[in-house]
Amino acid sequence: MTLLMLLALAVAGAIGAVLRLLADHYLQPSGILVANSIGSFVAGLTTTGVSGPAQAIWVVGLAGALTTFSTVSVSTALDALSGRFAAALGSWSAHLALAMLAVGLGLALGGAFR
Repeated sequence: MTLLMLLALAVAGAIGAVLRLLADHYLQPSGILVANSIGSFVAGLTTTGVSGPAQAIWVVGLAGALTTFSTVSVSTALDALSGRFAAALGSWSAHLALAMLAVGLGLALGGAFR
């Protein structure tokens, strides 16, 4: 692992984090769902379509920072604690279903480029 690779990973992570923040801010109430779905697609696509250090930069850096399990968990818990159980279950289900669909699509498309 080179210093250049670590710097590229850090930059990709910073970009992913900023994109997640912007999505959450401007795409309410579904910004995190959008960010998680796009990040899951990027992770799937680059897992099969890219190899070596570039794969880590895309998957760990960009997609890892763009997607967020903790934000979804907090949002879902707050809904449940406020008595909005249907919203909590719906949000959790939507995040899981769309993330899996996006990863599957990304894996399929990434494999087609090899």
